[in-house]
Amino acid sequence: MKKIVILSLILIIIVLPAFGQSMGMAKSNNYRVFSELGTENAEYVATAMDQYFKLYNQFFHFNENDLESKLQIRLFSTKTGFDDYLRSIISESSSSYVYLQYKNTKKSELVIYVMDDLDKMKRTLIHHGFVQFLKSFIKQPPLWMQKGFAVYFEKSIYNDKDNTVTFQENLDWAVTLKKYIISDQKDPLNQKLFSIPELLTLDSGSANKKINVFYAESWGLVSFLINSEYQEYNRVLWDSLSALKADAEKKENEAAVIKSAFKWTDNNTFLSDFYFYAGSVKTFNELVQDGIKAYSEGSLDEAERTFIKAMIINESNYIPYYYMGLINYSRKDYSMAEYYYQTTTEKGGNPDLINYALGVNSYADNNSEDAVFYLSKISSGEYYTKASDLLAAISSSSELPIKNK
Repeated sequence: MKKIVILSLILIIIVLPAFGQSMGMAKSNNYRVFSELGTENAEYVATAMDQYFKLYNQFFHFNENDLESKLQIRLFSTKTGFDDYLRSIISESSSSYVYLQYKNTKKSELVIYVMDDLDKMKRTLIHHGFVQFLKSFIKQPPLWMQKGFAVYFEKSIYNDKDNTVTFQENLDWAVTLKKYIISDQKDPLNQKLFSIPELLTLDSGSANKKINVFYAESWGLVSFLINSEYQEYNRVLWDSLSALKADAEKKENEAAVIKSAFKWTDNNTFLSDFYFYAGSVKTFNELVQDGIKAYSEGSLDEAERTFIKAMIINESNYIPYYYMGLINYSRKDYSMAEYYYQTTTEKGGNPDLINYALGVNSYADNNSEDAVFYLSKISSGEYYTKASDLLAAISSSSELPIKNK
């Protein structure tokens, strides 16, 4: 199985230097990283962030030559060191990463620390890394664009084996957005979502008062403009990005975006299409539930299409692969069923369940020898009795020796 490793060097550090000691430093094409974890770790982070820079810029198409200096990241080994550093500069700490932005862009830096939850750390670094990226080119972008894209990129995956980033859309806010839409449609006089004109000019104070609404709606707007089947909405996004000016004030950039892109849309039609799109977005869990329902009803083609969509969203979860095995078994395509069952094991599925499925699959394919091999691996648990019964049936119908367990 292809192993994805994210910031893995953090895991091998045993002794961490105290705050105030010199940091390791490394440079890449677009980054300068200082790390309390040492030079090797700084090199790793700088290399990975170069790939995320490329991902971000696939959408924005900024000229890298416009950067006055490399983007700087400062990594602390502990939250305490992180807080001490921030207090020395801005007289306060923070619960999350902070991008310190100066008029002199050479001094600007993203300040981060090692989190206990490395998956959360990865998502947070991608999120704030995008904020740093965008503000390095556009000093005061619209808030919806800044945060909407930051959330949109959060689940992308860095593979250090071939130094690549694979985009994986973040759908964590999809269910929340749907709930707000349904609520607003039921109670038009008590709207929870921002109107589109409000969202396009929102300031941080107003966003923080309804932070869940803001994140869900900003993510949804970005996702809608990128993925809508209607080209006029795709054009709205590209015109919005083209309207941004590097040194303009936030209100100037917001006004330019509205004039260049959103002014030409019909508000009612736009909102209706946006809500319809948001309602059609399926999360991984929703797709799995739909796929299981289709499979249980015998709609194998529909189940297959649904589980493939689920795999695209989350390739590391074993459930879609297991059901793809069941689907192909039902079609009597035993070789493909075996492939998906084996992949289920690699993805972390229950070994006894999969060995039983592989045994049944092999037996149906008239391969009693392989069936015995798989079934004999089950020595206890809920599948032991089933495996024993099938082994007994195989033994009585063939001359294959069956090992006593």
